[in-house]
Amino acid sequence: MPTEQRLEYLSGKIIPYTNEPLYQMDVQSFFNFKILINGCPVYSSFDKFPVTTRVNINPSILKTGKQKIEIELYPGYEKDGIQKQYLENGENFILKIEKTGWNKDKSLIEPKEVLVFKNNEQKIDFSKLKDYRTSLNFDAPVPYILQGWENGEDLSQMDQKDLELKVASFYHTIASALKEKDYDNLNTQFLNADTEWYQAEYFPKDIITKFQTLKGRKGKSITSIRSGSEPSVQRIYPIENYVMKLYGNNKMVRLEPRDGVHRGESLLSYTEIDKNGMSKTTFIDMLLYIPKGAKVLQIIR
Repeated sequence: MPTEQRLEYLSGKIIPYTNEPLYQMDVQSFFNFKILINGCPVYSSFDKFPVTTRVNINPSILKTGKQKIEIELYPGYEKDGIQKQYLENGENFILKIEKTGWNKDKSLIEPKEVLVFKNNEQKIDFSKLKDYRTSLNFDAPVPYILQGWENGEDLSQMDQKDLELKVASFYHTIASALKEKDYDNLNTQFLNADTEWYQAEYFPKDIITKFQTLKGRKGKSITSIRSGSEPSVQRIYPIENYVMKLYGNNKMVRLEPRDGVHRGESLLSYTEIDKNGMSKTTFIDMLLYIPKGAKVLQIIR
């Protein structure tokens, strides 16, 4: 589907609302961690450095009501780069959910706190734990209703080896489109997921056009400097050494690196190196599902 046709399709799908609340998650952590909202992975970090990040979470909020957030904490690293065996007391993890929105000048409305979680307020001896998991709820009124993955098949009922082969094959197809720079094919594969993403974040036409004409895909990016790197190179990460994970009450599936600092990320990733030797690795969140009554995997997030 060419760009013009996709834009025409999207223009009939994205509904503007008078009230457009935007929910954001703010995280500060010395631990490694993984966070899910309504069963959908929204952010993780297994890097060797403390993390401060802010993420829009509306695409994981399918409709008005109580939203479930799951927090998983894992040990950080020693100075020599070896991961610690246990969590530690005195190291902080702070998570906030805030409600905001867009002003007419495209600036953000002053945010209001909806939920705050601090590990140091829990009466727990973290030094005896190899990991820590908890879940919380928060209320989030939104004007839209997304189908999301709720109408998906229960993938845990499938033969897991067969499912893994199908998922890996799908990843190879998308990685090939990235490698060949076949962006029309790539964006068409993501069209249903993009439709819900754009609706959840109330994107206007100019922002939608920007994303539909990108020479790549938006994702979580990590930038670093590598001296002596060959300039203007794009490298697609191979589909190997992975684990298959089920999410969203077993209705979504994705592949993730088996180990290393990038575990917990989507396996679909690529590195670009510009003419100045600046290296940027982008992890594209791609979650697959099978709609009820169907047999073929589709991208839902």
